[in-house]
Amino acid sequence: MPASLQQAFYLASSWLWCIGAFLPVLLLRDYGWITLTAFTLANVIGAAAFGWVMTRNRQPTFLARHRRMLQVFSHVTIAFQLFFVVWLSALVGWWLLPVMLMLVGLFYRADSVIGWVAVGLFILSMAFFGGYLIAEPPMATITAQPGWWHTLLPLVLGFGLSPYLDLTFHRALERSPNPRLSFTLGFGVFFLTLLVFVFVYSGGLQAMAAGKGSLDVSLLWPVIAFIVMQTAFTVAVHLKEAQRHQPKPWRSRLVAYGAYLVGLSVLLGLGTTARVPWLDLPMTELLYKGFLLFYGLVFPLYLLLGKRPAYFWGALLVAVVPYSVGFLVGGDALVALSVSMVFVAGFVVVRFVRGGDRITAQSTK
Repeated sequence: MPASLQQAFYLASSWLWCIGAFLPVLLLRDYGWITLTAFTLANVIGAAAFGWVMTRNRQPTFLARHRRMLQVFSHVTIAFQLFFVVWLSALVGWWLLPVMLMLVGLFYRADSVIGWVAVGLFILSMAFFGGYLIAEPPMATITAQPGWWHTLLPLVLGFGLSPYLDLTFHRALERSPNPRLSFTLGFGVFFLTLLVFVFVYSGGLQAMAAGKGSLDVSLLWPVIAFIVMQTAFTVAVHLKEAQRHQPKPWRSRLVAYGAYLVGLSVLLGLGTTARVPWLDLPMTELLYKGFLLFYGLVFPLYLLLGKRPAYFWGALLVAVVPYSVGFLVGGDALVALSVSMVFVAGFVVVRFVRGGDRITAQSTK
């Protein structure tokens, strides 16, 4: 199999996080099919564009300049996947977590053949898709909820910019003989196919989204297997790339992640049905959406304004409250998402106008 094709499969699985595997469930429930369509287009086009925008000539400078934030991105991503599998384990059974960790170890050790592993994962995912369809599962209700348009710009901002901090994208760019082909096929065909599976099973995970204490494993076992397999792959490849770009002793990292897993297991082991009263949200959904804040706002703002830390922190402090209110509360509060985008746009415009003035002034001296 051509290396470009292997990297396409690698990209599809490395990007199928617990965002792609679960966020559509929430989007369909809260906003409807138009937002789900926007999510799909922004996700596929934004990720595929990396292979056309980033070049091997530009890449070394980018990696050197953003080395620290690239590491932060990978570790936040790993923490996000681990949280989601702990949540799933609390609903299904705690045996699921060690299975996922074992897969992480296997995928990490298989780095030399990781392209072939990704091909196998895609084939298995399609088998799980078929197994789920045979069971005639419940389908999600397809509606269009009021206020959906306030979600569009945040989706474009997040999926348009966050991929540039993903070290697995940079690995694929380095190793593919034809990066544009790899990224186009990887996201326009293989990743999109995986998303179709997610859309189909969205109705079956509504109980999880509602914060209920159990799942119908007899029906959902192909979905659970798919999610655990894909999140384990994501964790493994991000661990590998984080270690490759910044080698550190494994002991400190293992201790940190071990403590994190113990804390999460205790928290969610006490119950997954707890609700946050002032938001009327399940605690688990609040934590899930808290991670999404990084990809929807923090990382995009860093790429837009990071060269000027004062602008970055100012925009983040001003935009984070309306963004969080709109995203967490929804309904009539969705307008706050658009308000946050206005604040972001204002900081970006001021940043580039003042930057342009400074360049002009220097050139006239």
